[in-house]
Amino acid sequence: MAEIVTPIITPFTKDNRIDKEKLRTHAENLMKKGIDKLFVNGTTGLGPSLSADEKLENLKAIYDITNRIIFQVGGLNLEDTIRLAKLSKDYDIVGVASYAPYYYPRIPEKQLVKYFKSLCEASPHPVYLYNYPTAVGKDIDARIVKEIGCIAGVKDTNESLIHSLDYKRLNPNIIVYNGSDMLITSAISTGLDGSVTAASNYLPELTVAIKKLASEKKIDEALRLQFILDEIVEASRIFGSLSSNYVLVKLFQGYDVGYPRGPIFPLDKEEEQQLINKVNQLKMKLIELKILKE
Repeated sequence: MAEIVTPIITPFTKDNRIDKEKLRTHAENLMKKGIDKLFVNGTTGLGPSLSADEKLENLKAIYDITNRIIFQVGGLNLEDTIRLAKLSKDYDIVGVASYAPYYYPRIPEKQLVKYFKSLCEASPHPVYLYNYPTAVGKDIDARIVKEIGCIAGVKDTNESLIHSLDYKRLNPNIIVYNGSDMLITSAISTGLDGSVTAASNYLPELTVAIKKLASEKKIDEALRLQFILDEIVEASRIFGSLSSNYVLVKLFQGYDVGYPRGPIFPLDKEEEQQLINKVNQLKMKLIELKILKE
């Protein structure tokens, strides 16, 4: 069955430390609301801003709640990436993941292949590719994944559903998740393995409902909910979706997930209120549809 995977937010305190209690509270709520897996240290979790030790700290905190974890270990220091992968042997998790090495332009494809093969050799768990071309400047597409030969799954943050489906076409035995909030219905109804959706941090109930309807081929009903989600996501992007996520968790789930950490800064009071005003009517619609409780 298709899955909803949450790239879980990393809550920080005002002095920029990871708030492990808030992280555990959030993880517990998500799993109770029907989320299938947690993707730790992804973009939504501000993974590129975390040190290697902080990435491991997140894993340890969430592992207290669930072992349904994909542990993102990527970075520009390959020794750190390999070390984190090896340290994950002490945790019975789903897999480890990495994005492609970023910043450096024109890395030859041969070296990108070597990067992921090195991770596969070191990892005690299945290795997932986190493909995010817009963020890292490199597209590890289906053809390259076939050349790597050891990738167990892909999170493809890509607005092109064809791009995600190509992984299945050329690598039929791997797990493929699309990573766009706005393609949950499409990804599931076309046979992908699910969606990694940042919006499931603040609306797990809605994303799980969309998954259920799309899996049952009730496409009209799924799209009705999908379009509500799309409007909320679009509103969040006006103020910066990474910062908005923290506000929206509190609005929809009723608890505090702390703060982001620079270079991603909290919304100011005016921005926060503007965002709330934009989505409050949509919140009421979800209550009327019995997706949310009052």
